[in-house]
Amino acid sequence: MLEENISEKSGFVRLALGIGLTACGISHIVKENGNKTLGMLSITAGSLKIAEGIFLYCPTKAMFSNNVKNAVTTSMQEFMDGDSLMTAFNSRYNSGNQNSNGGNGSTMQQMTQTAAKVAETVANTTQSGTMMEEAAKAIQGVTNNANQKKSK
Repeated sequence: MLEENISEKSGFVRLALGIGLTACGISHIVKENGNKTLGMLSITAGSLKIAEGIFLYCPTKAMFSNNVKNAVTTSMQEFMDGDSLMTAFNSRYNSGNQNSNGGNGSTMQQMTQTAAKVAETVANTTQSGTMMEEAAKAIQGVTNNANQKKSK
């Protein structure tokens, strides 16, 4: 059986909306000068909403939540792998050293900004209260403090 992915309140709203759409579609079909195509589309959409309300399952929501979950899982796995992060860090650090003749201040500031962005992304994508979120917030605080000291 399908796993419920909408609340009972949402199911009731979908059921009421489906009944209304179906009634509207039937009235379009019954009218002499009514738009039959619009009536059939309304009945189809209404019947889908009625089914969603009865079974408390929305296939569109399930599809989008699975896609988002897969995207977050994939990006977190790539992040936790560390290779892509280290490659980006090394390319930024090495190109900064080659381009700046003794001016490592701007390179260090760019690296701390990059670290702050990575920490912010990790903090936003992890569950609150986890050690990973706390570590990301700590990194954000350190990099923000370093950026404030550099700007003074």
